[in-house]
Amino acid sequence: MGGPNPERSRFADYAEDATGFGATEWRTFRDLLKRPRAVLDAYLERGPTGGGLYARPMGFYFALCGVLMIYMFIAGGLEGVIQRQPAEVLNGWIAASGKSRAEFIGDADGWMSLVSVPVLSFFYAIFSAPLLKWWGGLDWRRTFRSTFTLLNAWTVPVIFLGPLPMMERFALFASIFMYGANIVAFLRLGRGLWWKGWPGGILKGFLLLVVMMIGAGIGMFFVMQIGMMGALHGN
Repeated sequence: MGGPNPERSRFADYAEDATGFGATEWRTFRDLLKRPRAVLDAYLERGPTGGGLYARPMGFYFALCGVLMIYMFIAGGLEGVIQRQPAEVLNGWIAASGKSRAEFIGDADGWMSLVSVPVLSFFYAIFSAPLLKWWGGLDWRRTFRSTFTLLNAWTVPVIFLGPLPMMERFALFASIFMYGANIVAFLRLGRGLWWKGWPGGILKGFLLLVVMMIGAGIGMFFVMQIGMMGALHGN
């Protein structure tokens, strides 16, 4: 007879204790890969947990961002981004801090690695939500729910890249994959909601990607400022 499998339930409990991912989160992860539109429909029709089937979209996105932050630390943080700043700008910050160059860059990297994922995520959401509301005609509450579902559907396949996107030698491959995954996620989720015909859907997908990258560029400016200020005033 069917029924709960105690061994599987026990494994799910251990997994949740170890990773923060329980059965609901793993189901959300799986279905965002296999049938993301079904996940979005559940959120829109049955509330922020999809009728109890799925993790809340915003909370699940923050969990995915936590994984990306771990990848960033594994890949060595954002030291390369700091090193590419104009010498006169970077040298001014270093002189004002009274620290050695290596010490200042290390401190700035620590701050930037800590805040970059949540800050960029915020800018992705606030830049993409108005377009999605315009195209979908949903109220703001369901628009933000669908926005974070899109961000989740984009991020889940990126998770499989591990820390490669943060490594300079893999930057081109990772960028192509990530940009492609963004457009594919939009197309898989949005048919009949955000777009009707394929030409319009592809065009909207590229437009949304451009808007999100503009948001990311602005967000990265704030990440840089937080890193520099943290290194300037930190011990």
